[in-house]
Parts: sequence; structure tokens; C-alpha cells
Amino acid sequence: MSPDTLPDLSVCAPAYNEREGIEAVVRDWMRVAAGFGRPVEIVITNDGSSDGTGELLDRLAAELKTLRIVHLARNGGYGRALGAAIAASRGRHVATIDSDGQFDLADAKNLLERAEKENWDLVTGYRVAKKDSLLRVFANHGQNLLVGILCGVRLRDSNCALKVARGDLLRDLRLESTGYPLPTEICVRFHARGLRIAEAPVAHRERPAGESKLRFLRTSWRMLVFLFYLRKRILLHRKGYLQSI
Repeated sequence: MSPDTLPDLSVCAPAYNEREGIEAVVRDWMRVAAGFGRPVEIVITNDGSSDGTGELLDRLAAELKTLRIVHLARNGGYGRALGAAIAASRGRHVATIDSDGQFDLADAKNLLERAEKENWDLVTGYRVAKKDSLLRVFANHGQNLLVGILCGVRLRDSNCALKVARGDLLRDLRLESTGYPLPTEICVRFHARGLRIAEAPVAHRERPAGESKLRFLRTSWRMLVFLFYLRKRILLHRKGYLQSI
């Protein structure tokens, strides 16, 4: 892809203290993206890492010309970092994904092709055989029920990180979550705007290196608070007090 060619797909991801595994993940993404048969860029936000992740990503970007790095001076959280990557993206479609290697970028090709063929605005993955603790699997089911009850979005896995959306629509969203609720926020805001959403199965695997930054109780509480916040905004929008959701 030449510097003057806008990509068909931007792959966007946050990275915080992922030095141990990020190079293998990026090189795997590059290998997979080369088989897409279309221009693909990868945009990664270094979220104020303190372990050398930023320097490693810069070195990779100097070698891999379709890799672009956004640097945040301080750690701002998963949602803020992913939002920064989305804002910096240029693709006609945008794929969001985690940088810890738990998702296969090849699944993004399937989501993209379905979005194009069936004219969906957002195709969100749902994790088949989620590789996580029973507690987190159970909590994920509970969260999906709450998203349906509070926000009217009936999905199997709203907080799955792997999604493909129309780039112009995604970049136009006012994303507010600074933490892990961001994938759910994307689904809720697309639904509240009357945009078309579909689901498709994606693989999920164990993290190959490093450790998760997610803290279960704190993350669960923040998700609950944020869902009530989104519900309030949706109701205010429906009553005409807010121009957009």
C-alpha cells in the first residue's frame, strides 16, 4: 500500500505493557493482512506503557510500512487508547481487536466480507468457546442480559473486542468510555442511531504471553455504572433533550 492509498480496512488496537508478546502478534497480523487481497493498515495506540512497548512498536513501524503507532504520554485506559487508534484510522472499514493475541485477525476478514455483502454497518463477533475463567464467562452472560434490558441491544457478546464497522460511522461516534466497556458502547451507540448490526462467530484463544490488565470486580462495577449512564443518554435523546447519542 502506497502512502497515498487509503486502506480498505484499518485494524485498530490498544497496547499497554505488552512488550513480551506484541511483536509476535503484530507480525502475525501483518502475515494475515497480506492475504486479505486489499489495502490494510494497522493502527496501535501505545497507552503510556512503561516496559518498552512504545519503543518496540516504533522499531516495528520503521520496518513495516503499513503499521502506524499513536503514543499516549500517560496510561489512559483501554477505551481511551482504542478510541485514539480509531480516531487516527483512515480505512473505509475499521476492525477493532485486542493486542494480546487472543483473537485471530483472519476472523476480521470474514466479518468485513459479511458487512460488505449484506450491507451491515457493524458486524460484531461473538466468542465461541471463550477461553476464560468460569466466573468471567458467567459474568459476560449476565452483562449481555443487562445490555439488553437497559439499552435494548440484544446481542450474544456485546463486549467482544473483535468487530468490523463502517469507518465513517465509527469515527463519528462520541465514544466516552475510557475502560473496558468501550466495545459494548460501540454496539449501544450504533443501535441507538438506528444503524444495522449483525453478529458472527469468532475464535477465542488463551493469551500467549504477558498478563491480563483486567481486574474483575472493578471492571464489572464500572461496566454496570456505564450501562446506566448510556441508558440515561438514550432516554434523553428519545425525549429530544440530546441531539445525538
